[in-house]
Amino acid sequence: MLINPSHRVVYIVGIVLVLLFLFGNAGARKLVRRYWEMNRLQAELEQLKRENALLQKETYLLEQDSSYIERIARKELGLISPGEVEYRFKK
Repeated sequence: MLINPSHRVVYIVGIVLVLLFLFGNAGARKLVRRYWEMNRLQAELEQLKRENALLQKETYLLEQDSSYIERIARKELGLISPGEVEYRFKK
């Protein structure tokens, strides 16, 4: 099916208008950038909420559970209780 020459002009003008709107309009580009930024910030917010929940749990354990504090001291600082012997093995 061939396109009527008058219809071809309408199609070309329509395509040009759409391209001008998308690429010539600073507002449209800014809107798209803001949308991407909003999505990135929402993902970052969710990650920070998860980190916050973990930190709240750790804060609770540090305040309420003395065995947790001892476990952290042994693991991160290498502390041992009086009378204990530490064995180290070569890898």
